[in-house]
Amino acid sequence: MDGDGVAVLEALRHALAEIEPASLPDGAVVDLLSQLGGVIAAAQAALVRAVGAAELAGVWGRSGLRGTAGASGPAGAADTCAVRCSAGPDGDGGQAGPGGEDGRPTPAGWIAGRARLTVAAAAALLVAARALAGLPVLAEAFRRGEVSLDHVLALTAPLTSPPRLVAVAGPVETELTALARRAGPDQVRAAVTHWLRDADPAGVERDAAAAGRVRSLSLVPVPPGCAEAHPGGCVTIAGSVPVDDATTLLDALRLAARATAGPADARVPAQRRADALLTVARCYLAAAGHLTTAARSELPQPCSGTGSEAPSVGRCSSRGSASRSC
Repeated sequence: MDGDGVAVLEALRHALAEIEPASLPDGAVVDLLSQLGGVIAAAQAALVRAVGAAELAGVWGRSGLRGTAGASGPAGAADTCAVRCSAGPDGDGGQAGPGGEDGRPTPAGWIAGRARLTVAAAAALLVAARALAGLPVLAEAFRRGEVSLDHVLALTAPLTSPPRLVAVAGPVETELTALARRAGPDQVRAAVTHWLRDADPAGVERDAAAAGRVRSLSLVPVPPGCAEAHPGGCVTIAGSVPVDDATTLLDALRLAARATAGPADARVPAQRRADALLTVARCYLAAAGHLTTAARSELPQPCSGTGSEAPSVGRCSSRGSASRSC
């Protein structure tokens, strides 16, 4: 990028920082939202392309590029870690190590440090950038703003091996990109998953088995009287799930949190998630109890009669059948 390009980016950064929507006249906020949406989409596309360029250049771990995001940024002088974990949507970022086993920053760690992202977000951008290098139709649609970053991630996330990328390139890529232009990311992901079942059934089975091995949940009792423990004791919950499962879990927790939040909610994000998890558990228990009761009520009554009075074997209402299948 030449000096003019750098100056334009700097001017844009300052302009965005100075926007105060509360001071805009009536109706201008809507126009601002639409314009900022276009700016954000273009910035995301440029960021992914920059990640791809860094990948091609092999800049990870170079001695001159290790460390902070640069002294010009607000966190440049203070942040001496190669990875700066920013706050996520719930307001609390997770910590992650800056480098690999040899002490050099991993590609995702390097991107996170330079772009001030979480490592998870940087890893997703890296996956997208690597995939787009072999998917020109999708890459061009993304560059033009015809599809969003969410669409790109939905399409590329399952393409975890070079053979899958090769297989999807061409007519399949064109069809999936056309779908991304008119449908949501969830529909795109479902279409990719359906395609993979036919294109790579063995790989899908391996993915499912690997996801099953990743899932784990531990509940460790903390005796009463220990530091930070509830007077009656408490249980520490820890575990791991694949990214797709985590998305499902977080979506459910966000819905539960919104349903139980008050007008002046002073809880920290971790407390909101814990309360939401309990809400989901209680709702499931209540629903399971209702389904069990409904299923029992649909069971045929005992009958000792014969002939036309005897209940027909195998005959049940559709409602009862559905209840018993739960």
